[in-house]
Amino acid sequence: MKSIRSFLLTLAGLTFVAVTALFTASLGLAIAGIVSVLILGQWLSTVLTGGDARPVRVYARSRRTQRDDMRVWNDGKGTIIDM
Repeated sequence: MKSIRSFLLTLAGLTFVAVTALFTASLGLAIAGIVSVLILGQWLSTVLTGGDARPVRVYARSRRTQRDDMRVWNDGKGTIIDM
């Protein structure tokens, strides 16, 4: 009786280890697939946009181009900016 019980416990332990290893492997493959799709999408977007990622220049507006009707005042509760 002891040998049958130990055999069944060993079989249950090995089955648990096998199922856990299979789950871990499938999870690893899923993560690898998702990462490869993301990398492929990034590469494809780089190729389709011309391949050079230059920064877009941003310039502050000069005083002449700013609107003159902007009013700023403080009503005692906070600063109000009326554009």
